[in-house]
Amino acid sequence: MALKIVTTLLISTFIGYFTNVVAVKMLFWPRRPINLGFYSVQGILPKRQAQIAVSLGELVEKELLSMDDVLEQINTPRNQQIIVAKISAMVRDRLGELLPRIIPGRLIQIMIDTLDKILIQESSQIIEQLFKYGSEYLTNEIHISKIVEDKVNAFDLQQLEDMIKGISAPELTFIEVLGGVMGFTIGLVQVIILLAA
Repeated sequence: MALKIVTTLLISTFIGYFTNVVAVKMLFWPRRPINLGFYSVQGILPKRQAQIAVSLGELVEKELLSMDDVLEQINTPRNQQIIVAKISAMVRDRLGELLPRIIPGRLIQIMIDTLDKILIQESSQIIEQLFKYGSEYLTNEIHISKIVEDKVNAFDLQQLEDMIKGISAPELTFIEVLGGVMGFTIGLVQVIILLAA
């Protein structure tokens, strides 16, 4: 009788554990559909990669990172100052190269300083307009959801599997072990029912 109890518990534990191991493996395998007559078996990730890519892209764009968010991070007073400083330096260098050498150096310096002053005065308005029109264009033309979708679809399935397993290995192992615990519990209930009968 004790052997039957131990055997029942071991078999139930093994079945529960093995079932969950297979379930976890079927997230990724088989990569290509296996036709079983009137039913086809394929891993969830390979079968639904395109749908996952679309959903993930939409989620990222709607909930995590829209083009407006990106542009908001770019269009800051600090970044505007950096842009003005870079443009000013480029204009100074370029004018220094382009203006003929027959013009006295002091006159060239006055011209460059005057243009630089105008550029700095007008730059905030110019940059603001540039960001406004640029952001309208970018918001209409660039879709983060499509970029994410294309990237996920371009992922090699092995690479995607490795990434998911790397992130969630403890949870996947927990699911497998939980199957064994549930199997043991079900086996224990069976043993109690058999002993009570």
